[in-house]
Amino acid sequence: MNEKRWTVRQSKIKQQRRQMAARAAKIVHARHKWMGKPVLFTIPQGIGYGVVYEVSDEGDVIVSHEAFRETGLPPAFAFNVERIDEFLTEVM
Repeated sequence: MNEKRWTVRQSKIKQQRRQMAARAAKIVHARHKWMGKPVLFTIPQGIGYGVVYEVSDEGDVIVSHEAFRETGLPPAFAFNVERIDEFLTEVM
């Protein structure tokens, strides 16, 4: 019985390690693709233009924009890196 528990526990540990490695790779990819680039963002409060300010080690993407006084949108906002494609479009 103990061997079965150990095997299940090892499998869970391996799965968690793979998930952490995949998340870290996604964060690195997001940094290379988005950092400092102008973007069109769509958030529940509205649509606007901004710049990706930071992608943190925890996976938070922070976008800031200067036209917040005119648009009424927040001057900066954050969301999780897994949702980056929902919120951002690269501006050429």
